[in-house]
Amino acid sequence: MPKRKFSRLTNDQKQALRGELDAKVPVTDLAKKYGVSRRTIYNLKNRWDERLPQSRSKVLTVRVSAEDMERLDALAKELDLSRADTARRVLLYAAGVYHIEPPEAGEIAALTKEVSAIGQNVNQAVRAMNTAVLRGQKISRLHLDQLAQQLHEIARHNDQARSLMLRRAQQQRAHIEEVVKVLKTASAKVDER
Repeated sequence: MPKRKFSRLTNDQKQALRGELDAKVPVTDLAKKYGVSRRTIYNLKNRWDERLPQSRSKVLTVRVSAEDMERLDALAKELDLSRADTARRVLLYAAGVYHIEPPEAGEIAALTKEVSAIGQNVNQAVRAMNTAVLRGQKISRLHLDQLAQQLHEIARHNDQARSLMLRRAQQQRAHIEEVVKVLKTASAKVDER
């Protein structure tokens, strides 16, 4: 039986293949359609999945004491998560990678929404004023005052957002310093043994 010759996929074919994989088209059907092996499709899929931010393709093995495992299991039960998900979150939180949603996040989102709405109003006002100027019309003092007021509102919201983000950065810095302090203390205890 002659050996089957597989073709090389073009970038356009790869993009189409990716879309079909996302649409849950069976791999066997895709292999026949594109004239490649199933292994080729799985290799491409794995490569694409590893580039995703949530990809978990690496394995970390850690040994802990029975007491630490009990604490981890208790936390997992409290959070209603698996042991692995709990350990991952604890590790990433301690490393400063995973962040618990700060209370300021809601305030920042609300400010962002307000600034966006005000920005749209400013854009409309400036567009109307530019049109009036092009037509040779004068801009009324009232319109200029309204525009100045909206610009003042944007500046005020910007200051509030900056203050909230600064507070969050200070909290994060304090958290990281605390984690480093605990790690140094734990390391010193290990060295003493």
